[in-house]
Amino acid sequence: MRLRMGELARDGRERCGRALGRGLGRLGRILSGGRGRLGRGLKSGRGRLEPVPDASQGRLGRVLAGSRAGLGRVPAGTQARLAALLAAHGAERVSRVTILGLIVLMGTGTAAALAMLPSDARTAAARQGATAQSHRFAVGQLVAQTPRRAGPAYYAETAKRRVPASTGTGFLALYRAAARTFGVSWRLLASIHRQETAFSTAPTTYHGLNPFGCCAGPMQFNVTNGPPSTWALYRQSFRHGKRPKRYPHPTRHHPSIYDDFDAIMAAGALLRDSGATDALDGGSWSAAYAYYGHDLFGTEYASQVLARARGWERDGFCVNCPVDGALVAEYDDAYGVAARRQLLADERREKSEKRKKKRDQERRKKERAEARRNAAEQERADRREARRSVPSEPARRAPETPAEATPPPPPATTTTPPTTTTEPPPAPAPPPPPACTGLKKLLGCG
Repeated sequence: MRLRMGELARDGRERCGRALGRGLGRLGRILSGGRGRLGRGLKSGRGRLEPVPDASQGRLGRVLAGSRAGLGRVPAGTQARLAALLAAHGAERVSRVTILGLIVLMGTGTAAALAMLPSDARTAAARQGATAQSHRFAVGQLVAQTPRRAGPAYYAETAKRRVPASTGTGFLALYRAAARTFGVSWRLLASIHRQETAFSTAPTTYHGLNPFGCCAGPMQFNVTNGPPSTWALYRQSFRHGKRPKRYPHPTRHHPSIYDDFDAIMAAGALLRDSGATDALDGGSWSAAYAYYGHDLFGTEYASQVLARARGWERDGFCVNCPVDGALVAEYDDAYGVAARRQLLADERREKSEKRKKKRDQERRKKERAEARRNAAEQERADRREARRSVPSEPARRAPETPAEATPPPPPATTTTPPTTTTEPPPAPAPPPPPACTGLKKLLGCG
């Protein structure tokens, strides 16, 4: 009977796991594709979120901060992604159905993690394993294997993306406004926009984070670094320029990382602070290099961005024209080679410092071990010396047995015995004289 109950329990868990997998996959498709009532509530038009009273927004904040809705059961990595998603929205309100959806997701833990993954990874994770535990393991593996920054494959795919000609020209007013405000080249801004999201045509441009879980919006500002994050530092840059009346994707509330004007103005301020000017020179190359990040691919990224902008300066603005390889090589020879040389030198110095630090740690470890041994030896010597200085104890005597208690003497009587007169005993009689016999007779007894 017990065996039968165990088989039924295992079968029930497997069925529950399969049902959970189907449900999570369906929920992931709703969240990513905007289908169904929950999806339409989340999408709410062109990716914008509906405004709600501040009380509802505060409710969402308490949930994200760790209320009883279940955030405590969400893994730490997922909590960071949810916090980054909230930071990406900025001051935008969220709809009630969005709050409900997040509460449901965060109450399950697994669904919260799946919801933060790309749709294909979310579906793959939902198909893993038959139980909730296997789902959590699959999500953790996928999150751990997801790189934290876009690489050559992502940008090659973005560069090949064909966009309508009107898509790029619709942003020209925004590029020029940021260029006038911050003194940078509008072609540099446009080239970065093309490099990052293909003029805002990437699937996650106007909602959530990118497939790498770090950046959001048309210009792909980082919202997970810091604190403060890059977006938090430059989100107020839109206040320095005049907002056009019409542009491709305005939002209701500002600043918003998903608003094209807010994002492009923030990118202009960041490039200016990184050394960019209105010329496509070394300062602009260094700014593009810093925009991506200082690593080996960052040098290639900067050379591609500057070569595209230089090609537009030479041949005219063209949204789908390929990057001139000769210009890429020119910028790489001028700036990329030196930057890579510096990176390799820094890497060697860092490795050398790590080796030196490791040697120092081992040396200190040996010194501490030697000091402990010396201290133990000194302590033993002190104990031996202390034993020598203490005098030896006298031989122990056998313990004396206590004397038996004797009864007290009887009390003396007060009666006086009668006095009797006693006479002294008579003196002993003298011994008789020796008899005169034998030789004594011859000599004479006298």
